[in-house]
Amino acid sequence: MSGKFYARFSVRNDDNSDSYLRQAHRRMELHNDGTYVKEKTDWVIMQKILELNVEGGGSLLLHLDDWEELEKFHSHPVAKEDIQWGSPSSKNIDYKTSHPIFIEKDGDLPIISFIDQFAEPANMTQGLYLYELGESLERESNTYNIKLNEGSMLIINNYFWLHGRDKFFANKDLHRELLRQRGVFI
Repeated sequence: MSGKFYARFSVRNDDNSDSYLRQAHRRMELHNDGTYVKEKTDWVIMQKILELNVEGGGSLLLHLDDWEELEKFHSHPVAKEDIQWGSPSSKNIDYKTSHPIFIEKDGDLPIISFIDQFAEPANMTQGLYLYELGESLERESNTYNIKLNEGSMLIINNYFWLHGRDKFFANKDLHRELLRQRGVFI
């Protein structure tokens, strides 16, 4: 999506993609969009265009305020360190970027910018922190699992809501087509 404000893609039963996005039989962990690009991503629209022979694959959502271990990870020293973020070749991004996981402006509530798949920790301390943060998010009981109907969409504030996808049950004819749009508040 870099350089564009949208992406249209399909998820099928078999895929050898280098991104979790198209891999149907694994859970796509909770994350924020735009973590590995220089552009801001304040909001994301996720729309389901088509769905055939699908069981599972619910949209996972967690609001930052509902994360039970937020304070533990927000107050950790690594939370404010720059982390390097890269991306696989399918994303067509030819650079790496760095920023902390938690971003704050004076007096504002913390916001988060995280994706486990593209983090490139500089040392063991960062690596362990990232691992433990990801594990905490994945076991969070306050995560919603939402089934969207064809034509439905979710609109989220990207820095307050983490999102992901539950895994699909195997079906050789599985086909889901999605549209993602993103943007900034001006």
